[in-house]
Amino acid sequence: MSKNVSISNVLKVLSDQKTQKLLRALVEAQEVQSQPLIVELGLSRRQYYNRIKDLVLAGLIRRQRRKYMLSSFGKVIISIQKIAEKAANSYWKMEAIDTIRMSDNSNLAEVDYTRIIDILLDDVEIKDIYLHSDTNSNKRKPHTNEGKREMMLNTLG
Repeated sequence: MSKNVSISNVLKVLSDQKTQKLLRALVEAQEVQSQPLIVELGLSRRQYYNRIKDLVLAGLIRRQRRKYMLSSFGKVIISIQKIAEKAANSYWKMEAIDTIRMSDNSNLAEVDYTRIIDILLDDVEIKDIYLHSDTNSNKRKPHTNEGKREMMLNTLG
């Protein structure tokens, strides 16, 4: 069995909700009994083992001593998935921030945008990612000479 480790394969495997539940069960449990999990997920034995095989081929889990456990790669992917879930829970808040930022009649200073972001985004990790990616973006509106200078430097460099 050769592994097909790629982001597209990982996303394909994780796009199935029952496979996600199976992976979470493997993450949360010390020891997973297949039969109760098969019943809980409403899968046939064949569907269960096909999903296990897909998770192994994607590099997310591995079998050791007759047990399936999360691989190092799987641990990283699970962390990224948790961040993505947090982002999805904050989607409408980020949409509001984008709407305010893109409105043509908005004359808010960067300090005001930062304050709005600070108020709307309550998850520290999501806020940090948003603010970090926002400062690296060339799409920012330059409201001050400092902002214009920074945009020019970003465009040149």
